Amino acid sequence: MRNLKIKATRWQEQSLPADTKRETFAAPSLPDNLVDHSICRSDSFLYHRLGIEQDGEQYWYLYALSLTGEPSLWVLGVFDTPGQVDFFLALHSDNPLKVPGLRQLEAGAGWLRVNDAGQLAYPHYSGVYQVGLKTYRVAAVVSQPGIYTASYGDRDHTEYLGEASEKEICMLLYSHFDSRLRGCKLC
Repeated sequence: MRNLKIKATRWQEQSLPADTKRETFAAPSLPDNLVDHSICRSDSFLYHRLGIEQDGEQYWYLYALSLTGEPSLWVLGVFDTPGQVDFFLALHSDNPLKVPGLRQLEAGAGWLRVNDAGQLAYPHYSGVYQVGLKTYRVAAVVSQPGIYTASYGDRDHTEYLGEASEKEICMLLYSHFDSRLRGCKLC
């Protein structure tokens, strides 16, 4: 395995975004389940690391906000540890095409905020990754909270990858993506 290095600045702790309507912070105190919110920057992306605790389990999200071209937000994964976040950050900062980032089509300027109830609102691991005619789709299963479904499409062929929790579907999608990438003679 090659030696990957993060090609971005060091992680820096960040406060939650201000409430632009009131020009104040969205809540006077941070949500109890917030473990970490840090950012780092490469030439093309502003990365966000978000640590959340739910039911005694930690979820570490990695987001990439495009700094070039059309502004867009990508969720690169959801993990068990900050070390796994750093591994995927190194993969992405080495070559963004090595990580299937799911584009958050509905995400706007307020993609990360504290709602009126004092709860943190953030994008989950869902969205679309598309390169050419190949597409991965991840969506929440409405009838089963906490469960996500993934599929892979290549032109007119669609392959159902399965249903699982957020972390499991992230690893399932990446495993499928990585096995296809390793077989590609052009990559």
